[in-house]
Amino acid sequence: MLLFLILSTITFAQTDKNENPVFNSMSIDEIIIDDNFKLVVNYYTLENNIENPLSSVYISKKPSEKEIIESATELMSYNFLLLKDQKMVDLIAFNEKPLRAFNLINLKSGKVKDYKSKIKGDISENRANEIIDNKFDHNSKIENNILTYNGKTYSIYSKQEVIDEILNIIKNNKHLKDKVSDTQIPTKAELQNYIIEQTKPYNSLDFFTEIKGKEYDGVQIKPGVYATLQSIAFYKWGRANYELGVNTYQDAFSIYAKIKGKELNIKEKQSIKSGFNKD
Repeated sequence: MLLFLILSTITFAQTDKNENPVFNSMSIDEIIIDDNFKLVVNYYTLENNIENPLSSVYISKKPSEKEIIESATELMSYNFLLLKDQKMVDLIAFNEKPLRAFNLINLKSGKVKDYKSKIKGDISENRANEIIDNKFDHNSKIENNILTYNGKTYSIYSKQEVIDEILNIIKNNKHLKDKVSDTQIPTKAELQNYIIEQTKPYNSLDFFTEIKGKEYDGVQIKPGVYATLQSIAFYKWGRANYELGVNTYQDAFSIYAKIKGKELNIKEKQSIKSGFNKD
């Protein structure tokens, strides 16, 4: 039995109940404030957003270099969840445009507070690193906290600067006394254990028992395209992981490896990744 509610419209489960597009993010840090409070730091990737038709910030399957840097500098990089004993208190967006500011929403009351940011810089640390890592521009580089991309330079502000500023805002404006919602966010371990349990035979994430003995039977999934029942099962399982709030498809690989008791093969990984990204 699922002992916790999963937030279905904000961050962890990254599609809403009607499968409407959202701005996909991943958890990159957790800051313990005290024995009860925690700040979860989420990063909005360029990957799986600007080239993903299901994302609200979709541009195209192959965005231009100009579109990439505009997205990297204008779309928000971070949001935060303030939790008390794993229950949602505040959702905090760090907006880039039209004004760099924190937008804080208390989930229980619906009250909204805005706080102007003092952070300077053209691009976030994570966005700059993502541009380098994904080789959007093979000549791009980072030196002395400056990103050079497509012949232009962009000053970088750090993730830690943003964290420090929002922590000061939370403490100085007494947001640790904000109303606590009934929405409980599972820990990574709780979510993993839930998925492992639900993947057991005849549970909600078991897409495999019903195809035993028929795993390699082919099914036409669209005109001229066929897949095995096993591939479809792994696709469904990968998609379920995404919808439940697993952070990355690599995390989904790790969970299934624990279920399987050994490393996944290439085809299994491809199917889980396709389901996770809804390719």
